[in-house]
Order: sequence, then C-alpha cells, then structure tokens
Amino acid sequence: MLLANYFVTGWRNTVKNKLFSSINIFGLAIGLAACTLILLFVRYEMNFDNTWTDADKINRMHIVFSIPGRDPMPAVSTPGPAMEALKKDFSEIEYAARIANSGPTIKHNGQVFVEPVKLVDADFNKVFNIKALKGDIDAALQDNHSLVLNETVAKKYFGDEDPIGQVLTLDFDQFKRDYKVAAVIADISEQSQLELPAFVVIDEKDWSEQPWRFEAWFSVNSQLYFKTKNADDVNKINARLADFVNNNFPQLPMGGDDAKASDFIEMSAMNIKDLHLKAVGFGEMREQGNQSTVITFSAIAVLILLIASINFMNLSTARASQRAKEVSLRKVMGASRGNLIAQFLGESVLMTLISVVIALGIIELALPLYNEVLNKELVLDYNFTNIGTLIGLALFVGVIGGLYPAFVLSGFRPATVLKANKSAETGASLKLRAALVILQFTVSIGLFISTGVVYSQMQYAENMDAGYNKDNMLIVHRLGRDAANEKHDVLIKEVERLAQANKVTWSGETPGNTNENNTTLRTPDMTDAESIIIGQRNVGYNFFNTYDIKLLTGRSYDKNRNDIAPTTDQLRAGETFNGSIIMNESALRRLGLGSPEEALGKIVVTGRGDPGENLEANYQVIGVVPDIHFDSLKSTIRPEVYFLQAEWGDSLSVQFSGDPKEITAAVEKVWQQQVPDVPFSYSFVEDDIAEQYQNEQGEAKMFAAFSALAILVACLGLFGLASFTADRRTKEIGIRKVMGAGVFDIVKLLVWQFSKPVLIANIIAWPIAFWLMSDWLEVFVYRIDNSVILGISVIAALFALFIAWATVASNSYRVARSNPIKALRYE
Repeated sequence: MLLANYFVTGWRNTVKNKLFSSINIFGLAIGLAACTLILLFVRYEMNFDNTWTDADKINRMHIVFSIPGRDPMPAVSTPGPAMEALKKDFSEIEYAARIANSGPTIKHNGQVFVEPVKLVDADFNKVFNIKALKGDIDAALQDNHSLVLNETVAKKYFGDEDPIGQVLTLDFDQFKRDYKVAAVIADISEQSQLELPAFVVIDEKDWSEQPWRFEAWFSVNSQLYFKTKNADDVNKINARLADFVNNNFPQLPMGGDDAKASDFIEMSAMNIKDLHLKAVGFGEMREQGNQSTVITFSAIAVLILLIASINFMNLSTARASQRAKEVSLRKVMGASRGNLIAQFLGESVLMTLISVVIALGIIELALPLYNEVLNKELVLDYNFTNIGTLIGLALFVGVIGGLYPAFVLSGFRPATVLKANKSAETGASLKLRAALVILQFTVSIGLFISTGVVYSQMQYAENMDAGYNKDNMLIVHRLGRDAANEKHDVLIKEVERLAQANKVTWSGETPGNTNENNTTLRTPDMTDAESIIIGQRNVGYNFFNTYDIKLLTGRSYDKNRNDIAPTTDQLRAGETFNGSIIMNESALRRLGLGSPEEALGKIVVTGRGDPGENLEANYQVIGVVPDIHFDSLKSTIRPEVYFLQAEWGDSLSVQFSGDPKEITAAVEKVWQQQVPDVPFSYSFVEDDIAEQYQNEQGEAKMFAAFSALAILVACLGLFGLASFTADRRTKEIGIRKVMGAGVFDIVKLLVWQFSKPVLIANIIAWPIAFWLMSDWLEVFVYRIDNSVILGISVIAALFALFIAWATVASNSYRVARSNPIKALRYE
C-alpha cells in the first residue's frame, strides 16, 4: 500500500505541475530516443562478419605501395601469386583462397544479364564453411564447370524450379562456357564485407590472356583470405611479412641495386571482424564503415543523453526547492526521512518510465526515415537486452535527478523552513544549475559548429572547380566488352547523331569510376633503375574537349595525325616510331621536364612486353593539362599521363543538353539496336562524384539531425528554468516595478541572467570544436580553411544567444507585465 501511495502522490504532482512535468518528460524522451537511434547504428556497424565459423581465425591480406613522390596507395586486394607464396612461407596458414570480381554476360529465356560472378579458389569453403541450402559447395569447387548461386540469383533465373542441375552459359569475353548449378547458398548478410551472389572456381588457364589477374606481382585484383590454425597466428605472420615481401616480390625499377622491395611495399593481415571499420584501401566488395564515425556518434549519443539528464536534474532540483514547506509539513505529520526519500525518488522514476514509453513511440516513427538516410535496415528488437538497457538508462537518470530532493530536502528542519520563505533555494544550488546549463549549451554549441563544418566541407567538395565539366555528362558502361567493342565505331557515330548529344568520347576510366592504374616512365637520359611510377588513364579522341578541359599548352589527340604508339608486336618487329602523350603538371615536375612550354616535343620512355623482353616505346609530349581532380578530395592529385586509346574503351562519355531522361532513352535505344547481347548500363558523372562522399553526406545529415535535437532539448530545459525563475522572482519584480522599473528593464535583467551561462559555454565550446573539426578535416587533402571554423563558431554563438533570448524573453515579458499588486501578494 505504501508503494502504491508513493505512485499515486507522484502522479498527482506530475499532473498538477503540467509545464514542469511536460518539459521533463518530453525532454528526456527525446534524449532517450536520439541516444537509442544512434546506438542502433553503432551496434550495427560494430557487428560485421562476426557470424562466420572460426571468425577469429579468418584474416584478409592487405598491401600498401609507397612510391616516392606519390601518396601511399593502399589496397585491400593483393597480387595473384601471393596466395601460393604465403602458403609456402607460413606454416600457420591452414587454408587460403582468393576472391576476384568478374561480370560475365548470361543469356536466359530470351533475356540478357550481366551478373557479378566471383572467382574463388578451391579452398574457399574451407576458409568460410558456408552451409549449402541445396547441393554440394565443396564438390562445385573441384569442377570448373560448376556454379554456386545465392537464393536471390537462383530465384531470378529459375523462379520456383529446383536450380540444381540447371545450366547457364557464362560469357567472360576471354572464354565462354556452360556451367551447371551445383549448389545454392543463403544470401550473405548485409553485415558482411563479402558479397557472393554467385561464384565459380578459378582455373588460371582460363585467364591466360589476362596475366594481370592472377600472375602479376604488381597488379592487385583479388582479395586474399586465409585461415590460421590458431587465432593469434596472424600476429606471427604480420611480424614476418617484410621478409616475405623481400623474398618473393621482383625487384622494383627504382631505388637502385641496394633497394629492397619492403622499402616500397608493405603487406599486413587483418581479422575479418575488423575489416568493416578498420581496413583502408581500394578494392572492397561492399561499402565500408568508419571507425571514427562510430566513435563520434557514440560520443554524440552520450552528450545528448547528458543534455537530457541535465534538464531533468535541473528542473527536478529547481521544483523541489519550492517543496520545502511540503517536506516540513510531512515531517511534522510523522513522515520519516526514508519515506521522503522514497517519495521523491518514486516521483522521479515515474516520470522517467513515462519518458521511456514516449521514447519508444518516437523511435518507431523515426526509424523509416532514419534508415532511408543511412541506407540501412536498422530495427529495434523488443528483447530483454534492448528494453532493459533503455529502462536502465531512464532509471539511472531518474535516480540521479531525484537525489537532490530526496536526500537534501528530506533533511530540512521543519521549524526553520516553516517560519521562513517557502522556497529553500540556496546559493550552492543556483551555482550548480548554472554550471549544468553551461555544460549543456557547451555541448549544443559544439555540435552546431561540427554540423556547420561538415556541411561546409561537403559544399566545398561539391562546388569546387575540379578542372573539368561534370554537369550534363552521361556515362555508358560496358563499352569494352567484345560484343560492344566490335560495334565501337558505329556506336560512336550513332550517338553523335542524336540531337541532344553535344560531344562524345570514350575512355578507360571516368570521374568517380577510377582505378589505381600506373606505368613506369623515364626520360632518355635516365637509367631503368631511375624510372618513375606515374598514374595513367587511357582516353579516346575528343576526351579533353568533351570534358571541357583546357590544355595549358600543346594540342589534343587528333585522328588526322599519327598519334598512335607502336604496338608490342611492332616493337618486337623492330619498329621504333614515336607515339604521342599528354600529361598533367604534376607528371612534368616528377619527370623534370620543366615548364609546360619547355616539355612540348620532349621524349619519354616506357617499358613494354613480357618480363625479360626489355622492349621500350618512345612517346613525344604533345600537350599538357592542369592537375585535375578526377578522384576524391581525400587524395592528392597524382602525377598522370593520358595515353591515347584509339579504338577501345570501357566507357562512353556523352555531354548533352536537355532532359537527362530523354538522352538516356535515346542512347539506350541505339545501344540495344547495335549491342543487343550486352545489357545497357549508365550513370551520370554528378552522381558518381557524389558517391565518393556518401559517408560524409550521411554524417552531415546525422550531425544536423542530432544537433538540432540536442539544441531542442537544451531549449526545453532553459524554458522550464526561465519559467521557474520568473515565478520565483515574482515578488522581487513587483517591488522593482513599484520602484519605477519598466517592462524592458525587467526583461533585460532576466535575459541577461541566462545569457551569461550561454556566453561562458561559447568560450568553452569554441576551442574544443575547433580542435576536433580541424582534426576531422585532415582526412581531406583539399578542404575548407580553418578560418571557416571560426566564422561558423561566431554564427553558433549568435544562434545560441538568440535561442536563449527567445526562450527566456517570453516568460520574462509575461511576468514583467503583471500587476505589481498581485506580485506583492504572491506570498
């Protein structure tokens, strides 16, 4: 009965003080909801690839090329020959397997598809132990005519039919073969860096025409996973990888005879459970997470809950101080200190439990939009752990918020309180509340500044002059497939005839769709050992004109001139005429060719042919372009050369005018007429570039949303405190008005009282936010200036003051306009 009485009394107090209760409950509910949403994201990001059997023993090999004059080039892929060498040199490795990408064309039931089929080694399933839903995976990996599909792909081709034993013809361009479906597996979880829609075993003889896939030591095209005998064996392997590099990699054409391969190449292994957040480099199958993002938003979750908790404590202590007379009367009537403690804690816990219910409603309403922004499928499971955690957080806040009234007010002496003012407010409690207000506004201002910096950097990246035109640029992919390449000239001419197509070209790569392709170059007076590794892009005629890239000097490639370099076969036959080459300014500097004007006409030399042939081709510099941001602003513009790709390219670039949908439909019609055996695939350069900053865009939106919630919760608390303060000073205000103070004077007095903690919060928040965001910007090679952070800090200060003034002024104005006679009768 006593417990029930506590809750009944608590409910009556909650209903009686509607403003106080509403601010307390809804402020805490918003804080709990925001904290829970962030923790759902954090839990999702931290639980990748932890469901594999023996996940502690499964690792992936990574590599970093550190070339003088270049940013390090990290890759999560490794050279093809590394697998057998690793198994030979490290007895700790039990099984190893490569996973390489391929996209064969598949014809089925009159339709044509390009399917992402992975190429894996025979021991693949000994590493991962994937269970087959149907069929036998191990048997499939012993047969180069067998195919394994996941459920989604199996249903796509065979519907409700049994796929086992069905035949699909895969055309890889290099070879074409009938594959029999030997097994079906479940779709790999979204919480994995592996993507396995379908896979076949690697038979290296099939890929002899592409030696760079599995034979070249300086070409990284396959991810290499291995399973160790013991979980800690990976540390032993990492400790000996420098020797492995020196013993197995060929001598690099740089650094002289004394140079070691490990001076330029670093290999390391990482456990599969760490890949999502910690791996660095190109070549991932799926989008990665970011460890710093997870840490940042974990901190934001704590800060938002802290702000909500501060509100709860501030308002609870402020309101409780006016209940001193009630406490004294209860003690006079026989209530013990224990009864009073239980009463105050019970009221506090009751409000927090109501907050939990409202928070769950907010979470369910927000989850669909939240998932859309993050492009994830987060779900709040109503299990004991999740609900227990949420209630535990609320109870913790409730108990902390109820401690002051429970232990301090319950210790009051009735005689002292009853003969004095009903309020038991002390200087210590006022200072405590001021400190808590400073703390929550410090957090709010810091989040505001962080949001502004992230948004400003995204705008900078979006609007920065990249050196080329990315507007109204349509990219058509798969031009390099045999069926499309046979119609190369016809495709170009037909697309050029389209009314909306202004300029057309082709290339091996396009902005936002790049690879780390490189070549070795030297000047004639340099030795082979002095050759420099330079980035390369393959472009077609009219490439620079199509992308509106202005040459600093010289000319572009011209069909009417002899710009084509000798082929490898011509070099073998002894033909040695010069080809033409265009390069950027960084390449000029690396090769020591002087100014753009001085470089024109100079010769550079590159190696050709198979290892040991010592064939070389000469190129004459015919043009120089500025350094162009084809890649992300996170990387330095590399020294690059642009080789002419006269009759072949992976992508078609179309600069167009008018409606994007119309030009896309028109180009697709041409494609289907000319290349019916290859599915049409396209993108827009703007979208491809935007994808480079997808993670940062998501961070910006999350920052903005949760910063707004933090500020909202802080303002709710400020409004409650302002209301309480104005009411508490009603008699003082009445006396001031009788003594001649005007409404504006009183409003100014009260507003200034709450402006001081906000100003102090700015002084604390600015240096912290500046340091943190300066560090965040270090990720970008090209970024906004630090002065922008200072500008955003000033805006944050003005915004915080405006919010504080707007929040406080309404209550202050209401009390200031009240009749002095009523104010003087307040007590």
